Amino acid sequence: MTSVVRSLAARVAVASAPSRGSERKPPTAASRGRRIRGVRAMGYESNIPPTRGQPGRFGDGGGGLILPGDDRYDAGMVKGIPSPSNPGGKSGFDPRTGTGGPGQLPGGYEAPPKPGSEKDPNAAFAPFRPPSDFLDADDPQGFLKEDDQMSFLRLRNRAGMWYQLAPILPKLMRSGFLPDDIFDETGIEPREQSLWQTWTSTRGSLVEDPRFPDEKLEYFDDDYNGAPCLSHLQYLNKDERPPAAEFVVDQQFSPDQTKELVKAFEIRRAHDSQAKGFGTTPGEIMAFKMWRDVQEVQRYEGMERVNELVEKGKRYAESDSAVQRLEALRDAWAMDLAEGSDLMEGGLYAKAQADGKANISTVRLDPEELAFRPVPFLGPMESLSVEQVIAVQPVARTGVFNTFVPQGAKEWIAMPAWAALASAQIPFAILVSNTGKLSGAGDLSQREEPATLVVDKAANTPGPGNYYLVARESSIQLAGGKGAVVIDVYPGRECMDIERNGQGTVIGRVVLAVRAPGGTGDGMTTEFVA
Repeated sequence: MTSVVRSLAARVAVASAPSRGSERKPPTAASRGRRIRGVRAMGYESNIPPTRGQPGRFGDGGGGLILPGDDRYDAGMVKGIPSPSNPGGKSGFDPRTGTGGPGQLPGGYEAPPKPGSEKDPNAAFAPFRPPSDFLDADDPQGFLKEDDQMSFLRLRNRAGMWYQLAPILPKLMRSGFLPDDIFDETGIEPREQSLWQTWTSTRGSLVEDPRFPDEKLEYFDDDYNGAPCLSHLQYLNKDERPPAAEFVVDQQFSPDQTKELVKAFEIRRAHDSQAKGFGTTPGEIMAFKMWRDVQEVQRYEGMERVNELVEKGKRYAESDSAVQRLEALRDAWAMDLAEGSDLMEGGLYAKAQADGKANISTVRLDPEELAFRPVPFLGPMESLSVEQVIAVQPVARTGVFNTFVPQGAKEWIAMPAWAALASAQIPFAILVSNTGKLSGAGDLSQREEPATLVVDKAANTPGPGNYYLVARESSIQLAGGKGAVVIDVYPGRECMDIERNGQGTVIGRVVLAVRAPGGTGDGMTTEFVA
């Protein structure tokens, strides 16, 4: 018998010694000394305090050390002891919250929550990790209604898909079975039990998300290739997970490839400022990761590694700009690793050659190429207002390149500096959707097509031989007794009569009608404004 065993036996013997109740006299100093010497004589150096035996709960006249497995062991007493997971010392399971049962941690978790868990949507870490509520979701197969023995039998025979069997595990844990107990009964290792619950949570988040197609869920039914991908997808937030999972299905990714995709999302979040030219789809994010990986290639790996990464990125890229950035980076590596006695010397030589071949195209403008005039565009003639016309200001062009500051209008149109346009002092342009609806625009009224009219605001005094834009009062009376204002084009002689009779106001002279690009030789000229 070892010293540890003898010490434990002595403690049990002392603790379980029968008491004589109130007749027992307090021990004297001599008797206490004899007791201690008796213990020391057995080879122990322990000062065991005297005990006062009380009538035991089991009627044996004393207390004693009660261990699990003893006939006197009562599990109900253990549940009543206050603890961090049972502060009030009540019975473990609380039916109101569903917490406190066997196999559960405080807060209702079946496993310690990871940082970034979505267990509580109101918590600061809500955006990450799918919630475990899917393990207690609908049970269309009725597996959760079966008794524990039937559940063990079902798990032992794997009679169902893994996501159908996974909710049985928390049910058994609430019944007091530990993962090792479940392993002994079913042969499903604790690690696989944990994976099932993780996969079910991630799969459940995809089932409830309308952005993920239901017909693609079957890819994750395979617990050897498809389902393990869910272990990595759980680390994406709720907005990234559906498109990433769909990309995994479309590309038939393995778990290792899915892990690389999740890493690509992390890199994109950390280096978003460098992702110019790359989109936000999973394919573009993978291409961006390849672009980043190319920059980390070591020289001894050579161009083979660079080409491998670039081609991989181009396979996933969905935009031309992403492909261009990948190819530009490959070209830069080709310069650095050009042929030569030494890689660095060869690279510098290649750079010098590239700089010698590079050039900036240089042209000299002809005066005709600067012969344009910016004109404020006031929109359709039907919605033209007097306020818009009043806001038009003359434009001053300065410098050798005719720079100007727009003012008086939100939209502008650049027109060639035709002679008719050059004669206008304060021009503005309006759009006529159908020239055939103009009342008196001469030959222009005979053609039904859109056109842009250029009007000179400064020439508002009518005269024969010109056409003018006029705002006149309609015969249709509006509420309040005033007529509607109608804007139309009239000949100069008619405009003189309109002003003399006080029937309207001349806005400006129509100096040019510009048609959209089309055929030639149809007789459409600017002669009517001469």
